[in-house]
Amino acid sequence: MSMRGLISGCLAIVMFVPAVAGQALSTRERARPSYDAGLEHMRNEAFDAAADSFRAAVIIDPAYEMAHYMLGRVQLMQRQYAAATLSLEKARDVFSAQANTKQDTNQKRRDLIDDLSSVITRLEQTRNAQTPPVQEQIRQYKERQRQIQDLDRASGMTGEHAVPAFVWLSLGSAYFRSGKLSDAEHAYSAAIAADSKMGEAHNNLAVVYMETGRLTDAEKAVKAAEKNGFRVSPALKEEIKNRKKM
Repeated sequence: MSMRGLISGCLAIVMFVPAVAGQALSTRERARPSYDAGLEHMRNEAFDAAADSFRAAVIIDPAYEMAHYMLGRVQLMQRQYAAATLSLEKARDVFSAQANTKQDTNQKRRDLIDDLSSVITRLEQTRNAQTPPVQEQIRQYKERQRQIQDLDRASGMTGEHAVPAFVWLSLGSAYFRSGKLSDAEHAYSAAIAADSKMGEAHNNLAVVYMETGRLTDAEKAVKAAEKNGFRVSPALKEEIKNRKKM
């Protein structure tokens, strides 16, 4: 089984609609229709159109952190790993820079959490809820609750510590699929630092450890993933066991 197949990148369709307070609001409002269009295109699995819409949003508002993030997610789905890396790095940098400014931090955080909550409500009301894509979105609902907590914990933090875990997780997957294992390890470790209960990050870190020969660490990461409710692939556990025998 391909090791890339063991990496979970949270590639489900995740709907976020952030807002920003203060002077940038008018710019964000002008970018919002393109962002919303991108979300609708993703819901319909029209990924090329979604990417175009998210690009349009960041052209209007280069500080639109979630538009950069969602563009990176689309590019991961399209296996455009180099492009995804750039988009997700930009999302990371914008989150970090905004925290460093400390301007209206609490209000911006509340606005973002409120918008995330409203989109979650929309997702729960999606028609054809039994179809596989929508079922996967529903699975992400619980993850999304923790993502909101990431943003809450980030209040008052600066630099990389203010970057939400879900951004680090996707960035780690982009690095991994580009063959940048050291960078992937850093990103997954940062995701765990931001949210120690993110089972996917522990799982993906286990794959990196295995690929770099740290098999005992890989086993520990597998246990951490399972402890936090993530279903680790039996193939991964078997591969680690076989490599230890060798």
